Amino acid sequence: MRLRLPLVAFLLLGLVAASCSDDSESGPNPYLNLVGSSRFVSTNRVLSGAGDTLSTRLYTAVADTNSATDQLQRLRITVAYTPGKNPVVYTPTYDPTTYGNNTEELVFLDSLLSTTKPKQQLAFQFTFNARTTSGRELWKFESEDNQQRTASRSYRLTLRNGDSALVYHRYTARLQAPRAISSRSFLALLPGLTLPKFTIRNNPGAQQLVDLIYQPTAAGEPALSSPDSSVLKLRGAKWNVKRTTQLRLASVGDSASFGGANNIAAFTAIFNRGTLPLAPTTTGPLRRRQLIAFLTQDNKYGLIQVENIRTTPVPTLDLQIRIAK
Repeated sequence: MRLRLPLVAFLLLGLVAASCSDDSESGPNPYLNLVGSSRFVSTNRVLSGAGDTLSTRLYTAVADTNSATDQLQRLRITVAYTPGKNPVVYTPTYDPTTYGNNTEELVFLDSLLSTTKPKQQLAFQFTFNARTTSGRELWKFESEDNQQRTASRSYRLTLRNGDSALVYHRYTARLQAPRAISSRSFLALLPGLTLPKFTIRNNPGAQQLVDLIYQPTAAGEPALSSPDSSVLKLRGAKWNVKRTTQLRLASVGDSASFGGANNIAAFTAIFNRGTLPLAPTTTGPLRRRQLIAFLTQDNKYGLIQVENIRTTPVPTLDLQIRIAK
């Protein structure tokens, strides 16, 4: 797969702070490091809250920038979730000694760099939301040159969610309008992950996670759509898997009782009482405090309340979400 990196990728000529290392920096392997600062994550961290918004900046270069032939060829970012992305259901048969060994990997970025405009140095910055469920996530960054020599770095994030024993999962999600390939416009409802287009495009493993997409109306108003919606305009993305999410618009009375809806029966009842949007696969224009009920392709009922609609600096939807485990 070949794609252009987002505009946040740029040449960085200054020095970069050191971070934890997986590879020796001796020999002809490329150089790769993570910027260390209060703003950027570069080392292991215990998260302060579910779905924390974090940023990472990496810098990579060929071993010999004076070489006439060496150039960077590939940049790859993966994240491995343990014990998986989704919330744990604590049944009487739950066994932490076996469940805790389960790890699910997601390819966040796998990009072949342009050969028409070869680069010997590259910096890449991205913003993401960490996991919303208790567990760990291991982020790994790898660069490769045109001689198949590699360098890598990694760090681990850990979250201890105090709500993990509930029968439903709750979290806040912030979805951005799809103005750039790096916008986090795609939402996986059960794990509570928001993903950018560069993760979704041409990536079946990521596509099969997506339940909702921020897709503005023709008038530019914020709206949410199921991946199989006919109104979607996903330019530059080849979707092999399009999940179906059923949507219902809740009544005014149900919207007022969102805080008291705390079990599967309540989610189901609100969904069944809700009305179909004019276009069944999209919510239509959203307003603040609006409540939407949904049913995912995996038969998970849940609720979305629009907490806020931000217009600057990037149009963003702040959503409160509850979903049955």
